[in-house]
Amino acid sequence: MIPRRDALALLGGLVASACGASRRDLPAAAPEPTFALDPVVDLVPAAGLVWLVDARPRELFENAAIAPAMATIVPDERVRAIARLYGAVDVRRAGQIAVAGFADSFLGIARVPVEPAAVEAAFAAGGDVAEREVEHGVTRFRATAGARPKRVAVFGRDGAAIEQGRPGPLQAAIYFAEGKLKRALPALRADPLAAASSRIADAPLRAFAPGPFEGELARGLGGLLGAATALAAGMRPVEAKARPGTAAVAVTLLLLGAWGADAPAAEERLGAAFHLLSEDPLGRLTGVNRPIDAPRTASDPGALRLDVVLDLASLTRGLRDATDATVAEIMGS
Repeated sequence: MIPRRDALALLGGLVASACGASRRDLPAAAPEPTFALDPVVDLVPAAGLVWLVDARPRELFENAAIAPAMATIVPDERVRAIARLYGAVDVRRAGQIAVAGFADSFLGIARVPVEPAAVEAAFAAGGDVAEREVEHGVTRFRATAGARPKRVAVFGRDGAAIEQGRPGPLQAAIYFAEGKLKRALPALRADPLAAASSRIADAPLRAFAPGPFEGELARGLGGLLGAATALAAGMRPVEAKARPGTAAVAVTLLLLGAWGADAPAAEERLGAAFHLLSEDPLGRLTGVNRPIDAPRTASDPGALRLDVVLDLASLTRGLRDATDATVAEIMGS
């Protein structure tokens, strides 16, 4: 696909040259290229993945019960700042977003209506744009401003991806979108995350981390992470029957591993570890220590699970205070 500004110039030339021609003399328009962007998380490669967040923002922000709480942690001014950086893209309108961290790079992908020229102009406004090319409908360029250049790919008008750090994940994402990686599996269709993904498939906000977990991480959750092959969490809106009118969300925590006959004992340790986390300063700040429905644990030979229903307004307000507010503001609340 040619850039929008070139398309406008070309259109003007076609109109001028076609003034005396019959309509049947005009060549047929080339078909728009199509990309495999549903689900967009299937563009994230498994190789080297450290963590992955998969979200359906539009579904969350259009839910009347939780939209005000969502706006607390993603306020209008933050959305406008992102739009200025990325070419008038409103992240709240994105049907799907995937954000992934690798050892030496970061990859973000959004399925959202975009204008390739607007995205490129937004990056150009912040610095130079280099190595620009359009191939098979994918507009690619490098934004050189800042200490770490960013590489950008725009998939027609259906979505965009950005990579920072060591090159690699973005190229794999492009190949997945074009259907060229027939023998490779994306992150959530490959072990160890495939099993975790299937257990929380309906959640509009999900997070994943493949094992093994080593060092300080291995001691997390009462030492359970050291034996886990994958960690996953999901969040979905629910009705709070105990507290009508509350913005309630069901949160699921999964630990995959070869628990076997030790699963019941590991399940008890998971419940105890969650209780300790809920009572630490961040747990009290976010209201995790005051759940709407008390946490419930379950286990089988391959997974440990904890489910709890939380007040989303308290959770997002606490996260905002922990990340944005001053100490004086937090102490005064």
